[in-house]
Amino acid sequence: MNQEKSFLDSLKEHVVSGKAQLPAFDRTGLAIQEEMAKADPDMQAIEKHILRDPALTSQLLKMANSSFYRGMLEITTVRNAIVRLGLAEVSNLVTMLTQKKSFDTHDPFIREYMDELWIHSVACALGAKWIAKECRLPSKMNEAFFAGLLHDIGKAFLLLAISDMKKNGELGETVPRTFIEEALDSLHSALGAQLLKTWNLPDVYCMVARHHHDEDMQDRDIVLLMVSLANKVLAKAGIGITRTPDIDLATSPEAVQLDLSEIKVAELELTMEDYVAFIQEGEA
Repeated sequence: MNQEKSFLDSLKEHVVSGKAQLPAFDRTGLAIQEEMAKADPDMQAIEKHILRDPALTSQLLKMANSSFYRGMLEITTVRNAIVRLGLAEVSNLVTMLTQKKSFDTHDPFIREYMDELWIHSVACALGAKWIAKECRLPSKMNEAFFAGLLHDIGKAFLLLAISDMKKNGELGETVPRTFIEEALDSLHSALGAQLLKTWNLPDVYCMVARHHHDEDMQDRDIVLLMVSLANKVLAKAGIGITRTPDIDLATSPEAVQLDLSEIKVAELELTMEDYVAFIQEGEA
């Protein structure tokens, strides 16, 4: 216990010192989010933002042609991707692809955690968006996606800090998994909210990062409920770092307040399994 406490204290000190920093929020992703927030988003402006980055364009086309979208014809241009998938779907894919750099590390041990965290975060984003659609709240779909993608960003922050500490000799090469997982569990919510605030992102995303593990969900923001439920579905399925296989999703405060029936919750679980397969396909 003393060693674990010492590890937590050292990690906190490293984070507070400012030595460990995630990359700034990607400009392309931010520009597209700002365009999508407008009453009448400009398709050509979004297309130009994407085309400025050849690597991003290539990744987007790969995702758009994946079996998940099941198109009959191959998509070969960003314009075709927008026409087939829709502006909102393309903007979400771009946000996802540009954000992935925040989950990168050269440490093979930490990379295992990062890979799990990335799949969890993207699946949570897609799940929260699905919930918004099922609740007939199309105006909340993009917000739910973005909040789901970023809800665990504090864990990425902490994992990079641990990687830095190992590289600098502040930690040994081997850190017990129990120490790492305890640190992620206890510190990530507050740090994630703080990071999103420094990125000048809207308050709703900071709020979701800070409160998605709260036990009391009574009368909470609708986007928080969506992300929290998607997060619980993944935890039950063992997708990610936190696992709670025995949770009863249908009677959870989130499902009750969102008025999702037991059948709909079961459908959500199956749908999120498909999302995980889609993400893993994109990683291959």
